[in-house]
Amino acid sequence: MKRRTFTAAALSLSLAATAIPITAFAQDAWPPKKINFVVALGPGGSADRTARALAQRLQEELGTSISVINQEGGGGHVGHTYFNQMPADGSYFLATSIHPYISNAILRFDADYSLDDFAFINGQWNDYDLFAVNAETPYETLADFMAAAKENPGKLRVSVVPGSTGAINLELALEAFGLDKNAVSIVTYQSGGAARTAVAGGQVDMTVLAADGTLSIQELVRPLALASDTTDENWDTPTLNTVLAESGLQDVPVLAGSMRGLAAHAEFKTQNPEAFQKMVTAYKTVLEDEDFVASLKAQEIGTEWLGPDRTTEIIESNFDVLKRFTADE
Repeated sequence: MKRRTFTAAALSLSLAATAIPITAFAQDAWPPKKINFVVALGPGGSADRTARALAQRLQEELGTSISVINQEGGGGHVGHTYFNQMPADGSYFLATSIHPYISNAILRFDADYSLDDFAFINGQWNDYDLFAVNAETPYETLADFMAAAKENPGKLRVSVVPGSTGAINLELALEAFGLDKNAVSIVTYQSGGAARTAVAGGQVDMTVLAADGTLSIQELVRPLALASDTTDENWDTPTLNTVLAESGLQDVPVLAGSMRGLAAHAEFKTQNPEAFQKMVTAYKTVLEDEDFVASLKAQEIGTEWLGPDRTTEIIESNFDVLKRFTADE
């Protein structure tokens, strides 16, 4: 795979203007008087809204102020670089779409950071891809669809966004059923909205896109499987690995879509584990606050608690999958 070098004058200027030397770890009480949340994407988006809502509630729990800093550009690469140049003393956290943006930046750009530089705390708002067919098609299960694809190679059409987790989840499912990409006709669209419109209007037979976004066409599609390790209350459909198990097939990695959440510097966790655990506990506590959870749901913001171990497990296992498919580009 040819690696692409990311060149951004804005990054150099931004970091030059705001960079603060890495300082030695202080052994005094944490939290500091001020914490900064770095959002590696633009204002107003899902990651930004999640970060700002979390900051407002967490500062009450921690008894300190939390500011949100947007550092967008390069598909998150600018913000990740900025964060990694900030002090690793627990005064800066990365509150953004921590997956797949960090992994994609590492794989696609000459990033000077790796997953080991981040201590993931929680993936709070997760998109999972839904396999859904047009409601007028005869396919009641994913196994039915795959059987038809095997019998009529290239006839069935599937809409995806190129480079998305949906596109990769489609390939993983095809492989699991013993098929290659040529078993279906993959039709690419540059946006999820266009790909959904195609399946809703019958221009394609199936789509593989974020389940939450597909709610807008729920009455026009039939869900066949969810690429998640749990079911979704909004969709009456099994998980992809449940479908595979029922067909006597080997399971596939759970490849999550966008995961909005929080990460610390790995050095902060190593050097000050008690302070790191304070943040973990505080985060978990606010997501157990019924009023706060209700307010997030009213804003259509996710409220999931995965915790550090499960969040890290998903990101690391997904990195291997992303690496494989990026190498094939």
